[in-house]
Amino acid sequence: MAVFAYQWWRGEERVIRTRLDGLADALSPSAGGGELAMVGRIAELRNYFAPDIRVRLGGDEIVSRDTLLALLARWEPPSKGFKLEFVDVAVTLGEGDTAQVSLTAKISNVDARSGEPITDAREGQLTLLKLDGDWVLATVESTDTLQRPSP
Repeated sequence: MAVFAYQWWRGEERVIRTRLDGLADALSPSAGGGELAMVGRIAELRNYFAPDIRVRLGGDEIVSRDTLLALLARWEPPSKGFKLEFVDVAVTLGEGDTAQVSLTAKISNVDARSGEPITDAREGQLTLLKLDGDWVLATVESTDTLQRPSP
């Protein structure tokens, strides 16, 4: 019985990590794409957030999925795109259908003026809930970590 329980917990952790990888891909716009690509991305992103998600980035707070998606729809990514990765991911499964995740969001980009690669990293604490069979983000808190040119 203990082996089954361990495999179930590890299985849910793997599902959460895969889900976060999908979110990073959906949030990483490629160069160009246009308005139609943005509409498709916003529709896809809706599936990653709880309706009453709370996002805290520095001193700013977003308190609903619709508000978050509206902000993302208006946001114009860098013309050359960027890549978002979640690294140093630690998942702690909670009671019921909840999970706590700590991670670092690493954003790789190219400086528009110099052409040099840059990396920005932000530490994050997430709470995920399992709703209708899918893990969705319920809370996100982020702080600046570092910004440096890539080697």
